[in-house]
Amino acid sequence: MGLFGLLESGASSDKHRRIEVDGLSFEWTLTRCRRRSVGMLFQEGAIRVRAPRWVSIGEIEEIIRSKRRWLMARHREWLTHQDQRLEPTDDWRDGSMIQFLGQPCTLRLSADQRQATWVAQTAEIWLTLPNHAGPEQVRDSVHAWLQQQAKEILAERLETLAQRAGAVFSRFSLSNAKTRWGSCTQDGHIRLNWRLIHFSLPVIDYVVAHELAHLRNMDHSPAFWQEVQQILPGFEEGQREIRKAPLYA
Repeated sequence: MGLFGLLESGASSDKHRRIEVDGLSFEWTLTRCRRRSVGMLFQEGAIRVRAPRWVSIGEIEEIIRSKRRWLMARHREWLTHQDQRLEPTDDWRDGSMIQFLGQPCTLRLSADQRQATWVAQTAEIWLTLPNHAGPEQVRDSVHAWLQQQAKEILAERLETLAQRAGAVFSRFSLSNAKTRWGSCTQDGHIRLNWRLIHFSLPVIDYVVAHELAHLRNMDHSPAFWQEVQQILPGFEEGQREIRKAPLYA
């Protein structure tokens, strides 16, 4: 069966790894199984590989890189599809819908507003703009408000989970990365993508716990996932949801 053939059942356990392809970082999982060739799928933002035990990790990574055109095409398709789920693309106006904290919200424009406001009861975000405001003006206003919300909410969740885990980070900042939801440096600087504000708290908490776990384990080894579990029991719920999104941490 060829590289893109159907994947058989009866596999062993998944292993999480990362690979750089044309400047982008992808997570890939390896499942060892009984088959004669390597099978690969791009699913929910990550590469799923199944391979026989005799194929080395280095050989698998070479196969992934050799299929960079296929991978980049699937990645672009996935980004386009998921972007449409998070935000309107060419429809920035009164009545458009966006996601805020996991909830679909309607954009409302009013020149009488003193400040941008989220009304949870009606699931509306009111902007300080006249009804005739252009799409770019609406988009910029929405992004500015979302980034301010992200700065406050992500900082609060990071501090809460860090205290709960007894973890110490050196610095926090927002990220505008196109390929990662978060990052953690060797010196403890944690960056979180402001677009996380589109998602529910279980998703936000998963990404926060993921980066806090990197303070002690910079890889994605079993010890790393044990650390994530200790920081956030039941993290799988948020992990499943974020894997459906255009970026993956």
